[in-house]
Amino acid sequence: MATLRNDGLDYAVAISSPRTMRLQRRANVKATRKRRSSRPQRLTNAGKLLELIAMRHVPQALHVVAVLGLADLLADGPRSADELAQTTGNHARTLYRVLRILVAAGVFAEDRAGRFRLTALGQPLRSDAPDSVRAASIFLSGESELEGRLIDCVRSGKTAIELTTGTNWIEYYRQPARAAVFNTAMTALSNAHYAGVVDAYNFKSIRKVIDVGGGHGRLLSMILSAYPKLRGALFDLPHAFEGGQKTIAEAGLSDRCEVVSGDFFRSVPSGADAYILSRVIHDWHDEKAVAILKAVHAVLPANGRLLLFETMIRASNRLSYPLLSDLNMVIRTGGCERNEAEYRALYRASGFKLTRVIETRSPTGMTIIEGKPA
Repeated sequence: MATLRNDGLDYAVAISSPRTMRLQRRANVKATRKRRSSRPQRLTNAGKLLELIAMRHVPQALHVVAVLGLADLLADGPRSADELAQTTGNHARTLYRVLRILVAAGVFAEDRAGRFRLTALGQPLRSDAPDSVRAASIFLSGESELEGRLIDCVRSGKTAIELTTGTNWIEYYRQPARAAVFNTAMTALSNAHYAGVVDAYNFKSIRKVIDVGGGHGRLLSMILSAYPKLRGALFDLPHAFEGGQKTIAEAGLSDRCEVVSGDFFRSVPSGADAYILSRVIHDWHDEKAVAILKAVHAVLPANGRLLLFETMIRASNRLSYPLLSDLNMVIRTGGCERNEAEYRALYRASGFKLTRVIETRSPTGMTIIEGKPA
């Protein structure tokens, strides 16, 4: 008798016995099959697709966390689902199940005592985070009645807002109940969109810049703060006037920046040597986009500059956000995210020449598209 080691298993066999050798081989095969059957199974293509389909619950879970302000409650340390439910007046077991899926997504971590804490990924869900996305989650994940109509958008070519309410997105978000949520979300989204953007362009040679459709003035206030000699004007519809004044005043820029109301489809203020449109053109189909750009062209000096700040689609598709944002345009505004060739075509149609495309460090693919009168 001798002891043989085969594939990690010891067998006492009679080397000279063919029958014993056959039994050994059979045992070996069975042991191998047993080990293989105990290994984690790789996802099939169907399994991967099912995961993608079920991922629709992740934005809703994030929405729950954002609405309840759970990230703020976890800022001082980990807490259990029972504690969080008691503080917020919600059902503990159901809340635990919501938090558990966000552990799998990497937003939270759960310790052995069943307490949850924020991960680095989850920190921007805090209201006080510099790059907070809490308001964006409340807004974008809180309109499931629109998201569910994508198939109708595909069939009709209309937006979900048109199909649901019979109106356009501007009127839809002008209603008081929605306006506050919308404006807060747009300001919050700007924190992510404009990260590293101001550093990507040199404004030193510009005397005055007008931000057309600038909302509450987040981008303009960042630019003016970085360039103390630069003057500016914030131009948008009347409903944004109060919020714009507040942003400019809080930044200490009221002496260098005026806030003006109007409609950029009719005209824009004159007197600047650079005009910014940030995430404006993507809201509109080509005909409307050209009309806006022509209104700017009408007042821009021959040596002036047009600067679009847009989430550009690139051939590499290294970021998924521009493509996802494009579907958001399908559902809400009827506009689209565009690639460089499409922006060149818009510029030609409105009397501009595209002179530079400048990538930034923005995590959402924000790109500066410079143009000058042709």
